Amino acid sequence: MMKKIVVAGALFLLSGCAGTPGKAVPLAPLATPVPAAPTQTVVVQPPVTVTAPPPVVQAQPRPQPPRNQTACQWMHTNGYSYTAALSAWQDAGYPLNWDADRDGWPCEQTFGDRN
Repeated sequence: MMKKIVVAGALFLLSGCAGTPGKAVPLAPLATPVPAAPTQTVVVQPPVTVTAPPPVVQAQPRPQPPRNQTACQWMHTNGYSYTAALSAWQDAGYPLNWDADRDGWPCEQTFGDRN
């Protein structure tokens, strides 16, 4: 037993199908094939580890005032602001010889009264 089936302009012969011989079997319309999405090959590179040597830090020696000047006089002569003198006093551990009247404001005789 052979059947003729016409699908989209092509003739197919099928044998062994159940049904009435010589009669065409109606088929459901075919779906339009969807083209496959283009594929891309992605190559993942392993992470690169960069090891940088630690920076070399050389301590700069603090400039020392000459023996005939106090630290306050030296900073004032070299253009430091009072704010820089106050920070230097704090960094030096609040030496008493920078604050003549012991009121917590250093270098007042050199920079002027700041309180």
